[in-house]
Amino acid sequence: MHIVLALYSQPKNPNHFKRYYEEKHLPLAVRMPGLLYSRHSFSIAGVGAESPFFCIWEGAFADEAAMGAAMQSPIGQQVAADVPNYASGGAAIVHFDAQNAPHAGDARPGKHTSSTEDLFATGLRLRREMLGPALAEQAIDSATDFTRPLQDIVTRYCFGEVWTRPPLDRRTRSMLTIGMLVALGKPNQLKAHVQAAIRNGVTKDEIREVLLHAMIYCGVPAAVDSFTHAAGVLKEMGLD
Repeated sequence: MHIVLALYSQPKNPNHFKRYYEEKHLPLAVRMPGLLYSRHSFSIAGVGAESPFFCIWEGAFADEAAMGAAMQSPIGQQVAADVPNYASGGAAIVHFDAQNAPHAGDARPGKHTSSTEDLFATGLRLRREMLGPALAEQAIDSATDFTRPLQDIVTRYCFGEVWTRPPLDRRTRSMLTIGMLVALGKPNQLKAHVQAAIRNGVTKDEIREVLLHAMIYCGVPAAVDSFTHAAGVLKEMGLD
């Protein structure tokens, strides 16, 4: 696995940085092709002295070549060009191989270790990035004693562990998920994952081709219903 760190110096306007970064920049950055997972933090403490950094972003790619391709992609170029819009203090980018680093997928679900909370936090971040903060928070906040174990497993195991596993990136997993949801006939989940796919960098044309491909193996009625549901979501997103 290849890790990329973006270290941001103290900005002139911290409030603008936080707001722009989370509302504008991160939704763009998570669409980079080949990105396996990402996370960021504004809580950076120094050891023995005050930290010179205001924010840190970590992203993971399968290898250095995948990272390079992501940086040179149209989305990667947009991400780089967007940095001056919020990071007045500048940013330092470092990257390195981490073959021996622990990965979220190394922890097995149901095994109560210190990584359980990390998996849940990673999964919740991914749900927010893919489904939007409102929908992700609603699923957690509305959970009852009866449904809370389900939400815990979905957040920790589905999103925190499986969705972040190499070598498949989020674009690929989104397209696979849409195809499987067509086969299963799950319209509510399909609509949510069409929106997530767009956030993960899948284009409208690619979604159309996934649905057409699914029609061959799942049947015309399933595809017709799925096109209707997907078209509704794309229209709501202004992509019709």
